[in-house]
Amino acid sequence: MEFDLQQEKAIATIIGVDSLPCDIVGQKKIFKIDSNDSTGNLKLPWGMQQNWLEKQLEELVREDSTSGMFRLASLTNPDEPDQIIKVMIDPCITPDELVILGSGHVSLELVNVGRQLGYKITVVDDRPDPVLTQKLAETDRFICCNFNDIESVLKLGPRSSVVIVTRGHMYDMDCIRKVIKYPLAYLGMIGSRRKVKLVKDQLLEDGVTIQKVEKVHMPIGLDIGAQTPAEIAISIAAELIKIRRAGSGESLRVASKTVAGVNDCEMVSSVDGETLQKAIVAAFDETPAALATIINAKGSTPRKAGARMLIFRDGQTQGTIGGGCAESEVRLEALNVIDKDKSCIHKVSMSADIAALEGMACGGMLEVFIEPVKNFSRAINGGGRHE
Repeated sequence: MEFDLQQEKAIATIIGVDSLPCDIVGQKKIFKIDSNDSTGNLKLPWGMQQNWLEKQLEELVREDSTSGMFRLASLTNPDEPDQIIKVMIDPCITPDELVILGSGHVSLELVNVGRQLGYKITVVDDRPDPVLTQKLAETDRFICCNFNDIESVLKLGPRSSVVIVTRGHMYDMDCIRKVIKYPLAYLGMIGSRRKVKLVKDQLLEDGVTIQKVEKVHMPIGLDIGAQTPAEIAISIAAELIKIRRAGSGESLRVASKTVAGVNDCEMVSSVDGETLQKAIVAAFDETPAALATIINAKGSTPRKAGARMLIFRDGQTQGTIGGGCAESEVRLEALNVIDKDKSCIHKVSMSADIAALEGMACGGMLEVFIEPVKNFSRAINGGGRHE
C-alpha cells in the first residue's frame, strides 16, 4: 500500500503488552478507510498465532472508522487470556469541515470560534467579502458563487457541518433545498420562529420527508439569550459541540448524567492532523523527531487523550499537549526517545501547588506515549501488503 498523505487512514499503534514474551511496543498497523488494504510492521514472535490480533484490530478500526475520534483499547488473546495488547487508534483523516453559507457579521464571528474548535472552515457567499477573506487563515477558504451552484463547489458528507446564515429568507431557502439531501453531521439555519415555520411548510410541500425536516436545527443554536453576532456565533458553536460530543445541553450545575466514554478523548483537530502529517514527513525525510500523544488524562488537564505534539531534536515543536511545565517535561523526555530510538510512556503528575502555578483549579495527571517518528517509516516500509 503506497502511503498517500491525503488518503484517509487509521493507524493502530501498540502502546503496551501484558504477558507476552516480546517487545512490540511502537509497532503499527495502518488501514485504508475506503478499502481492505493495510500495511505495517506489527508481527508477533515466531510460534505465536497472529490471526487473533489482526482480526480484533481490523474489527476495532472498521466499526467506527470515520468518527474522527482517537481511541484506546485492550485486545485479549482468546486462547491465552493473560496475553493483553494495548493499542491506540489514531485517525489520519480529513478534519471536520464547517461550511458557513453567508458571510455577514455572524459568519465572521463563527469563523473565529469554529477554527478554535478544530474545524476546517469554508465560507460561501454570492458576493465578494474582502473583509472576511482577509481574516481567513491559510487552511480556510472563501467561495464566491451563486447559492444555487453550491453543490458544484462543495463536497458534503458525514464529516460536514453546515450553517445557513445568508442575508435573506430567499437565499436561506435556496441553500436548505440544496443541502438537506446530504447525510451531514449537522445542519442548522438561522431565523425567527415564524420564518422557521414557513421554511418547514415549504420543504414538506417540496416533498422532503418530515424526518429530514425535523433533523434541521432551526432556529439555530442553544438558548443562551444570545443577541450580538458574537453571542449568536457562540450559541451556534455550543450546539455544534453538543451534537459532536453527545452532550445534554443542560447547565452542568443541574446535569444529571454524562455519556460514558464520549468526553475521554479528543476529536482530531486541523492542528493535530497537521502534526501527525508532519511526523510522517519527518520520518521519511529522516529528520530526528519524536511524537508525543496523550493516552490518558485525569483531573484538571488542558487537553485530553488524542492530543499530540511533535518534538524535533533542535527544540522546535509542532502542536501542543497543553503547554506549561507538563509540556516542558515531555519535551525533555522526547529528546531521550530520539537518542535511544525507543518508545516509552511518560507520566506527568501535577500537584495542587504546581497546578495553581499553571492557572488550574486542581491537580491532574497525564500519561503520554512518546515514540520516535522512525516508527512510521518502519511500519510503512517494513510491512507487507494485505488485501
